Amino acid sequence: MQKTRFLNLCALAAALFVAACKTDPAADSGFLENPELMAGHRERAPFDRAWVKPGFSKSAYTGLIISEVDTRFLLANSGWSAANPASETLDSSARELARFTRNAFLNAFRQDPKRRFEIALRPGVGVAVLDLAIVELVPSKSVIGALGLGAPFVRAPAVAVGSKVAGGNPCVAIEGRLRDSVTGEVLAMFADREEPPFRIIDAKAVTWYGDAQDSIETWAKQLVELGNTSSAHKVGDAPNFTLKPW
Repeated sequence: MQKTRFLNLCALAAALFVAACKTDPAADSGFLENPELMAGHRERAPFDRAWVKPGFSKSAYTGLIISEVDTRFLLANSGWSAANPASETLDSSARELARFTRNAFLNAFRQDPKRRFEIALRPGVGVAVLDLAIVELVPSKSVIGALGLGAPFVRAPAVAVGSKVAGGNPCVAIEGRLRDSVTGEVLAMFADREEPPFRIIDAKAVTWYGDAQDSIETWAKQLVELGNTSSAHKVGDAPNFTLKPW
């Protein structure tokens, strides 16, 4: 009996994994300059689009500064501010999202056993800066209702994110750039949008950004893996299914 239940659960997980698919790329937010340079490079990076400066050698860098995460484009471009004018809940949630994202990337690099990049506190030779922006966030309808927020598609139907909210598909989009801490020269850029993995018991979707936490933590781990591997190594996509409830 137990074996039958286990096999049924595995079959369900496999079906969900196969049925799940990566969401469409997000539009450029304005955070990155020259986003037209980016293109898909799925043979190496798991992002919708990426760009690396020709001739860039990561071996020249051993330190990394992670900037405060930008949410200005998230609030303005995707209609959240228009749908929730002067909302303290929205503003505080955006600040929490920024802190969570930065901490996820800090923890991923600090906990990397290879310690390829040490977290630096100040600019210097051999130190790069990672700038990140969460540029789109669509929680589940239940989360929007529980927090008393107005969904963008209700009051601002023209915004691009509307169809995602109306379709009931949570998603989150990020943009990032790596630059030299001394010269400011941009060394690499990436942009990606993900739907959260399916979970049987959803204990994360209790905050505005709860649905996005898995995707954000996966992005951080993927960047660590990119930093630790050669250009011939392919970094895999985010999982579509998880049995963890949190």
